[in-house]
Amino acid sequence: MDLLNYINKGLTYENYIIRVEDDLEAEIENEDPKEIVQYYALGLQRMNRVYKTFELTPVQEKRVKETANNFKILTITEGWCGDASQIIPVVEKIANTLNVESKYILRDENLELMENYKTNNAISIPIIIGVAEDGSELFRFGPRPQYGMELLHRFKNNPDIYSAEEFHEDLQKYYNNNNGVDILNEILDLIDENVQ
Repeated sequence: MDLLNYINKGLTYENYIIRVEDDLEAEIENEDPKEIVQYYALGLQRMNRVYKTFELTPVQEKRVKETANNFKILTITEGWCGDASQIIPVVEKIANTLNVESKYILRDENLELMENYKTNNAISIPIIIGVAEDGSELFRFGPRPQYGMELLHRFKNNPDIYSAEEFHEDLQKYYNNNNGVDILNEILDLIDENVQ
């Protein structure tokens, strides 16, 4: 599969934010038939907060600058996705520091691509894909860091003991307390393992 086609039609981070704002306005004008206005609004608020507050420490910045950068980043996402709102700003900061092109495409407009990136047979997002110069996949990350996946498995394996509400609360606390460190480290590990 040639992922460069998706890179070429993808949105920059700035245009992705504008698209999410436009989608939010459209949902409001249509009187929120999908009942997702609150998720778009919360997602925008989180993305703006994370983008403004996430900063690399000197040690992290040194590691990023020593990382290979002969690839592009393609992210499959949606503006209403809670995990995406926490992850995408960190990915964009990584891309900026590495000086690599990053593009964002919407899952629901690219279901044919999403078929290749299911997680446990679900179309969970965000999915971050490292794309080689020839358009092939170098690595993938998502839909959440390892600890977030462990929380999800805990909920899925025993929802009577660990409720959806507890899962979402614990996941949000994790994202807030971790400040993007696991996202950064897991993506850098993938780059180190898969990009020469």
